Amino acid sequence: VVSGTVEHEALPSQDPLPLNRDHHVTRVNSTQRPPRRPAVVQRLGHVVLQSTKYLESLDWYLDHLGLIVSDFLFFPGQRERGPTMSFIRCDRGDEPADHHTLALTLGPRNRYVHSAYQVSDLDALAAGGEHLKDLGYQHSWGIGRHIQGSQIFDYWRDPDGFLVEHFTDGDLFDCSLEPGWGEMTASNLAQWGPPATPDFLGIAPGRESLREALAMIPAVRGDTELDLNRLLGLMKVARS
Repeated sequence: VVSGTVEHEALPSQDPLPLNRDHHVTRVNSTQRPPRRPAVVQRLGHVVLQSTKYLESLDWYLDHLGLIVSDFLFFPGQRERGPTMSFIRCDRGDEPADHHTLALTLGPRNRYVHSAYQVSDLDALAAGGEHLKDLGYQHSWGIGRHIQGSQIFDYWRDPDGFLVEHFTDGDLFDCSLEPGWGEMTASNLAQWGPPATPDFLGIAPGRESLREALAMIPAVRGDTELDLNRLLGLMKVARS
């Protein structure tokens, strides 16, 4: 229960542009001129979190919130040891839900990875990216299409350095699908698009990558799920 809130009127929406596709023609005697403007966010789509106790965290979300797994990923060469990342969705029975509302991954410290915001279509995403570039914001990775979730994506850094994603056209699953499995590598993050950047992978020189590196040895020695073998697997992800 939340008290003292005020319900505001809905913000203006941004409709998808009509597209001519093969024999399905929706636009005649009309041009496409999408302006460079902020992409209108429709909703928060998902959040990605890193945990030193990934499996324990995963079980908590499955047991207490009733979420279900859409896809598991495992470190290169460690399929037999089980997953190190999962994309989990709301169980809405026969009603389709986003491929993932939350993603969890194993790492040397507990931290926010990124949050993702849905926009109306590719033009909104791309023109919004041009607007961000014109304002001098840092581009991290994109545009491309993910494998897990199938979203068309574009990643940016906000003024505080947090990673945020604009996405469109994501997968929707009902409760009937069993989890998929895949190897967790940089090259397996997208179906098409530019290679994942060092910034997106968290290995670009800077404060965040330094914090991550400094946390590795204490994590291996401490009460975490990251033993030496797991750490070696994690270090292969960005190079695979």
